[in-house]
Amino acid sequence: MQSFQSRIALFFSALLVGVQGLILLGLYWIARDNVIEQLDQNLVYAERFLHRLLTDRGRRIAGETRILVADFGFRATVSEGDADTIASALQNLVYRIHGQRAFYVALGGRIVADTAGRYREVPFMFPRALTMAEESGRAVVFGLLDGELYEWAVVPVLAPTPIGSVAIAIPVDRGLVNEFKHLSTLPLDITLAELSGDESRILASSLPADMQGEAAAQWLNRSRPGNGQSFIVDLGGDSYLTRLQSLPSARADPAIHAALQINLAAALRPYLMLLYAVSGLLILGLLATLAGSWILARRLARPVEDLASATRELREGRPAEPLPVTRQDELGQLAETFNRASRLATQMQDLQQRDNKRRAMVATVSHDLRTPLTSLHGFLETLRRKADSLPAEEHQRFLEVALRQTEKVSRMAGELFELARLECDDACVQWEEFCLPELLQDVAQKYRITAVQRGVALTADLRRDLPLVRGDIGLIERVLTNLIDNAIKNTPSGGRVRVYAQPLDGCVEVSVADTGEGIPPEYQSRLFDWDSPLGRRSGPDSGGLGLIVVARIVSLHGSAIRVVSEPGAGSTFTFDLPVAAQRKVSDP
Repeated sequence: MQSFQSRIALFFSALLVGVQGLILLGLYWIARDNVIEQLDQNLVYAERFLHRLLTDRGRRIAGETRILVADFGFRATVSEGDADTIASALQNLVYRIHGQRAFYVALGGRIVADTAGRYREVPFMFPRALTMAEESGRAVVFGLLDGELYEWAVVPVLAPTPIGSVAIAIPVDRGLVNEFKHLSTLPLDITLAELSGDESRILASSLPADMQGEAAAQWLNRSRPGNGQSFIVDLGGDSYLTRLQSLPSARADPAIHAALQINLAAALRPYLMLLYAVSGLLILGLLATLAGSWILARRLARPVEDLASATRELREGRPAEPLPVTRQDELGQLAETFNRASRLATQMQDLQQRDNKRRAMVATVSHDLRTPLTSLHGFLETLRRKADSLPAEEHQRFLEVALRQTEKVSRMAGELFELARLECDDACVQWEEFCLPELLQDVAQKYRITAVQRGVALTADLRRDLPLVRGDIGLIERVLTNLIDNAIKNTPSGGRVRVYAQPLDGCVEVSVADTGEGIPPEYQSRLFDWDSPLGRRSGPDSGGLGLIVVARIVSLHGSAIRVVSEPGAGSTFTFDLPVAAQRKVSDP
């Protein structure tokens, strides 16, 4: 009686031989049409990429030109009408946008000046481009100048109504065509040609020179070139799959086209090698299926082994790595179920750790509350018993001390309540757009008197180019208040506290720096934890939770509070806020 493994081996051997035989017979009949269809699809993608490659540069230069010509100085220059001055301004414009030539055209279509000094007081050669620019705000077209192909970016000059147009010429040469050909993984050739009626002209091509004329003649024989349909032409004894694409032309006739061609013989060569490889695999099929049973058994056993290993790690209290779900059968469902259970177990552990941490924090804060409450009770008890015998001055001092203790208890309770509210979730964040320099100025102004009383110089460096930021203005004010208050308290007389902000990629970085005593390196890693040694060393005016509140608020805004400090040299606290829009603040 044959074993299960032997039956699997025989079954897969017969199956593989039969499948390979059918593939070998059917591959010859269907491969050519399928490959040509796939090549045609690849040609469509290449056509789209070529169009983007040819026009993106023009669009970018048109956009940059549109910004530069809106400058008041440029508009004033062209308004004066002096051709030499306008040519100088055009030369500076060309230098800044990395163009080659530039023209300034008056409203009537007359060229006033150009950077080469060859065209003045003559009609602009592409009036159609001027009309397109006036209708849509800019035009990116292709046209010939002095026998060379250029990409033209035409932008009207507004003051605020149109007073003329600026045309930038960017050369399109064979180098760009060859660059695109090398970027493609296909045996692709690209040609830029001018087709009109019965005439054609090759402008740039990666085809051999002796084939270019024959190719252009066959394109002219097509009834509607550039209509989005692919066709096959014979060039030099080879068949080429060809696709014509009309480029946006500065003139309706002659039109400029881009022709993309794939050499079918070169493109089909790898598939012929695949056919030979399949024939060889037919011989090796039996040998391959002998190992199939072992591979199948291994594939069945490996998920079970991975599941057992992950279960052992989870049982030992270590976080288990998620099992890869690569199957859709019962083993895949089992792996997915285990991953869900593992995530739930990890979440339960996190919740337990957070609960233990919260319990410890409440216990510690409760212990910290005993000191001011005990002091308050002692002073009030003394006042009750000796109210008649205490001198008025001593009586007043006892009341002031008791009042300070009540303020500290109130502040600690408030910080604890605020921290508990922030720990719930991020629903407490009221997102809005606001002007950061105005907020920095307001908070700094609020602490100006306190800083003067302590002999500390408080400055706010407000930049006018900062964009609007997005966040909860009340919570961010709380962050700045805590950081500035701590900086002033920890800076000796004669020191300095500086508040400033600067733009970064997609955000604004806010910093509060002081020249105080600094923070020892061993305390910096735990500075924003509830059991921070510095929190326990807080002064009489602090609840000890200010930096924890700061860290939580910053975390709710998608950032993290950072500190750079050196003992004796001061500290700098920094956090980021997301940018709300690209427009800048005109005045803080």
